[in-house]
Amino acid sequence: MRNLLFATWTLAALTGCTSRHVDHAQQEGTHSVVDTPAMSYAKVHPANAEGFSKVSRGDGGTYAEGIIDAKGVEIIPPRTSMLVDDITGYTALVRNGREHLFVDLGNGPVDTNLFTTTKGYQYAEPFRCGRAMVQVDDRWFYIDADGNPLFDATYDFAETFHHDRAMVKEGDQYRIIDTTGKTVAGMNYDQVSPQSPWCWQVTRIKGDAYWSGFVDLNGKELTPLVYDEVGHYDPEVKRIRVGTGDRFGFIDEHAHEVIPVQYEYAEIFDKGKARVMLNGREFFIDPDGKEVAE
Repeated sequence: MRNLLFATWTLAALTGCTSRHVDHAQQEGTHSVVDTPAMSYAKVHPANAEGFSKVSRGDGGTYAEGIIDAKGVEIIPPRTSMLVDDITGYTALVRNGREHLFVDLGNGPVDTNLFTTTKGYQYAEPFRCGRAMVQVDDRWFYIDADGNPLFDATYDFAETFHHDRAMVKEGDQYRIIDTTGKTVAGMNYDQVSPQSPWCWQVTRIKGDAYWSGFVDLNGKELTPLVYDEVGHYDPEVKRIRVGTGDRFGFIDEHAHEVIPVQYEYAEIFDKGKARVMLNGREFFIDPDGKEVAE
């Protein structure tokens, strides 16, 4: 199988092994209109280390995205049928209509005829640790730098590699694999969910009750199954809101409790502070649990 839009890769762009929570080149930026020798754009997003930037113009039915290099040369002219999801190194992950394609940016302007002739993936995420997670016919698997399927395996679910680890699911079984596809640890839980770059949330269901804890990248228990409520990891403050019974607190990216589970009420962090209630009194705390002004 070869669904890649390009024939060759720059390997250096694919070997980085960042976490699930990364700042991609397509992230929102506030930039003024930039003039190039050819034309202007409504927005130019931050360039990556190789100088490639997502650009956009128009709105509504005329909204279009493209990619320019450090000199302002259009590597992919803005297209109304395309969205740029990620630019890592010399490789872009784009959505062409409903399909996902990997595009090589390292050989100058891309022949846009390829967008109408190349079949893409049902879904894909950027290359991390030299592997990309893709989906075809509702099956998940990994590909290498040449677009070849890896590990002779497909899964009911798979996640992007981070720190040389990924979680996959087949049937009712969850497990952690390394970048060779070898099983690092089985996870005998009813549910497993990605959380911070350093841990997974694991859950067992007992009747109507869901009890959760956390394991590390090798499947070792970090926190026993003591929480009946778990929020989402916030990469800005590196905190996860957790609850037991009618009390709430926060753990860090390694599932260590940093703000005790003691509050009758706790909101998620917003702009570096969270509203909490203790002994009927409402106030704000910072990510270390110190009281701060509203």
